[in-house]
Amino acid sequence: MASDRVTFRRARRPEHKQQRYDAILAAARSQGLRKGVRNVSLADIASEVGVHKSALLRYFETREEIYLHLMAEGWQEWVEGMRGELERLPVGSVDGVAGVIARTLADRPLLCDLMMHTPLTLERNVSIESVRAYKLAAFASLAEGTALLRRVLPGLTEADVMDLMVVVTGVAAALWQAAHPPPALVALYAEDPQLAHGQVEFTPSLERVVEVTLRGLLSRLSGSSGPPAQGEEPGVVDAPPG
Repeated sequence: MASDRVTFRRARRPEHKQQRYDAILAAARSQGLRKGVRNVSLADIASEVGVHKSALLRYFETREEIYLHLMAEGWQEWVEGMRGELERLPVGSVDGVAGVIARTLADRPLLCDLMMHTPLTLERNVSIESVRAYKLAAFASLAEGTALLRRVLPGLTEADVMDLMVVVTGVAAALWQAAHPPPALVALYAEDPQLAHGQVEFTPSLERVVEVTLRGLLSRLSGSSGPPAQGEEPGVVDAPPG
């Protein structure tokens, strides 16, 4: 909004440059939430900041880099959002973990939208240096999240959590788009209800997928992937070699 715009025309002092940098990110976040990331142009962001779009290129190389930066921030904010809830869960609470993951993602619509666009566009129209910075930030957040998840579900390995995150991000990205169709599809579903099965409820759908994935990952530890062998007691797992 106009009242939030940075009032100086050209940022020269360090504090002014930081204000302009923060204003660009705030405008991109606001535009993305209102219009959807796919519909936001560099000119839209510049207009909300109150500058020509060429001024934005002094801070970010492309529109995609702006949103890639917000994606990295989103990872960190999500992990911090899960922290308090995960720390209150009892050890072994699979359904609890699934619920926390689904609810905290549902509370972050921009992150869910960005999950779709990151591999499709955001990582493609930026420099290698920008992708590297994003990956390092994302992996740092993932390391924090891994520690939190393994405290509740100690049977998960680091590789298991990586597999879980692949499933979570892929499914959340697709479910978010399906759960928030464009106005034309909303009108179509209202006109022809038999087609409305294409619209899903984001949180319960994601929670079910996460719970099933977690139980599948943990079943390998208990040996429950199939019936016990003859002479083997159910639930007994061979000890690892010493």
